[in-house]
Amino acid sequence: APALRAALERSRRAGGERQEQGGAPADVGPGLLVVGRRGAGGFAGLSLGSTARRLVHDDGPVTVVVPAGQGPDAWAPPSADSPVVVDVSSDAGWAAGRPAEPLTAHRATQPEEVLGVALSRAHRTGRPLLAVLHWRVPSTVAAEGRSIAQVWDDYADRAAEQLDGLLGRWRTAYPTVELRPLVTDRHPVSTLLDLAGRAEILVLPRGPRACAVVEDATCPVMVL
Repeated sequence: APALRAALERSRRAGGERQEQGGAPADVGPGLLVVGRRGAGGFAGLSLGSTARRLVHDDGPVTVVVPAGQGPDAWAPPSADSPVVVDVSSDAGWAAGRPAEPLTAHRATQPEEVLGVALSRAHRTGRPLLAVLHWRVPSTVAAEGRSIAQVWDDYADRAAEQLDGLLGRWRTAYPTVELRPLVTDRHPVSTLLDLAGRAEILVLPRGPRACAVVEDATCPVMVL
């Protein structure tokens, strides 16, 4: 889209000026882009427009995709207690799905980075933070000889401990933010789409999961 290309070009020029002045390198790109889910294109059946699709599916700057402003699925301003929802699962982003792919400056590859961005927003907006960690049982566990109930309880407890440890490191930095942990073995995309119905925003690492969620989320989605 011409507008997108112009915005990115202005950002690159600004980055070059900062580098000449001893600031950030020229390839840092814009800090944040906010786009609608779809524009005025002629394909009414598409849930995601070409500009938003390119920004979310390809590597790029931090992007917030806002749902349509009309129709039955229109996003409405949430209530005061609507949480910031963040996916802190270790397999949520490209780093898990493509281990050999080189990472760039824009990609948040670790749950800590994504959680830090989400907590900062929750702090600024005075909202609680709901941290979601998805877990699954590897197929090889079936050969261990334990009952299904024992295996599921074991992995659920491990996930809860992992999430508690991850959040614990941030409680001192953000003592006024209410932290709500959620561990689940449900399908990650289904879980996040359900949570979007009562969230202020979803914060997700760039990757296949974010690409799927942004298609149908009923709230804004920030993709890092």
